[in-house]
Amino acid sequence: MRWRPALLALHRDVGFFAIGLTVVYSVSGIAVNHREDWNYNTATSEETRPLGLPSALLGTPPGPGGEAQLARDRQADLVARITTALARPAPPRKAFWRAPDRLSLFFSERDDDVVDYHPASGYAELEVRSDRLLVRDMNYLHLNEGRGAWTWIADGFAIVLIFLALSGALIVRGRRGLAGRGGVLTVLGVVLPIVAVLLMR
Repeated sequence: MRWRPALLALHRDVGFFAIGLTVVYSVSGIAVNHREDWNYNTATSEETRPLGLPSALLGTPPGPGGEAQLARDRQADLVARITTALARPAPPRKAFWRAPDRLSLFFSERDDDVVDYHPASGYAELEVRSDRLLVRDMNYLHLNEGRGAWTWIADGFAIVLIFLALSGALIVRGRRGLAGRGGVLTVLGVVLPIVAVLLMR
């Protein structure tokens, strides 16, 4: 039996099987590599809206302490008015003062929908975070956040990649294979991570 045609056929079929996972790990790898430049899991949208001073929202003139004191004295009512003004379907999960002029309202369990209201100006800063479409799921798989059975699938994929690398090197013969140009490229591919480690560590 000639082993090279059989290995070529196996290399081809395994390569087709690995396309999906290769794309997942490659896209996620690029995303995670640039984690210093962006949040690779979530996208953030920010907006500033004028809601009005506490006295306008509550329909009550400020007392001796001014707008800030009015906001603190009637915090529960003010939170309800802010919720209505923003057309939120439900009240915030929690609300508290994070600064003298910063009343923060948290509208989700994961704190990915936050409103910062400033009584002195009457403006609200809205920050909404959402999972990046598909990329978040790819990162979930790549970083093995689910653990369990996926650990074995990821290990199997690593073995598949090793097989593709080695079988690909053995399939090609002559000057384009390991005895020629392929051998030079193989050496370069091995030397590259070694040099990187020596220079970067």
